[in-house]
Amino acid sequence: MSRTFSSWIADNPGAAVFVTALFGLLPLFGFGFAFFLPGAVPALVTLVRGPRGGVIVAGGASGLLALAMLVMGRPIPVGLIYSLWVLGPPLLLAALLRRSESLTLCLQVAVLGGAVLVLLLHATLGDPERFWAPFVRDLAQEMERRGLPLDLAEDGLVETLARTLWGWVTMLTVLLAMCALFLARWWQCRPVTPGRFGAEFRQLRIGIALGVASAVAVAASLLSDRPLVDDLARLFLGALTIVGLAAAHRLKAEGRLHSAMLWAVYALLLLAAPLMVAVLAGWGFVDNWMRSRPAAQNA
Repeated sequence: MSRTFSSWIADNPGAAVFVTALFGLLPLFGFGFAFFLPGAVPALVTLVRGPRGGVIVAGGASGLLALAMLVMGRPIPVGLIYSLWVLGPPLLLAALLRRSESLTLCLQVAVLGGAVLVLLLHATLGDPERFWAPFVRDLAQEMERRGLPLDLAEDGLVETLARTLWGWVTMLTVLLAMCALFLARWWQCRPVTPGRFGAEFRQLRIGIALGVASAVAVAASLLSDRPLVDDLARLFLGALTIVGLAAAHRLKAEGRLHSAMLWAVYALLLLAAPLMVAVLAGWGFVDNWMRSRPAAQNA
């Protein structure tokens, strides 16, 4: 996105409302990769103009998305819930970033918030398999009606998906919020301080406490069969993957990693996601531990 476009969005709240709503519609028409785009716009306005401006943009876009849902034959509350999901977390993180000027703190808060959300979901809604199984079966039937052969019952996927959905939803929420914040920060920095976002991103870490918690959660997930532990482990793996990507970018900036290798990392992350998530999360854990210990000792 050009400097002129990002500056225009930040200076024109009305335009930002419509752009946010437009971006919010993209995933509904099959552009799943665009889920993080709508949250980036109110986050940018928050970073540049303050939280009040971001809330106004998010509120206006939420109204437009709710109306769009109504036109598409879906209840208005569905549009409002969708808007809250894609716009709320990036907006809150942008307000924190504006105050703290620390992407690392934002990542730590996002992970802590995700962990609290997982705990609350399990505590208040109970067994995730019992809660989600009817929805997953309905989804499978709808996909079959649309000509997509998928026998979830035969493959045993209903129970697997239902059992893990809390963790996937939470991890996806955190990752989308952070991606929206990254894009908003890049938009903000590009016109005035090019390269600042890259420098901030390359220093990302989750700290010793969350690093230890992630190791405990992943180890417990491998040794036990409890949905809550598995969901927490997924959340921490997602956060460590971001830290691993930041470490890869830092090596590239230092000239120790070729650009082609960095592109290969992203390509493999798309083509062989389970393997690359494990590799990047492990790299992120080691990098986080090595950089967090000196910081803790100096503190």
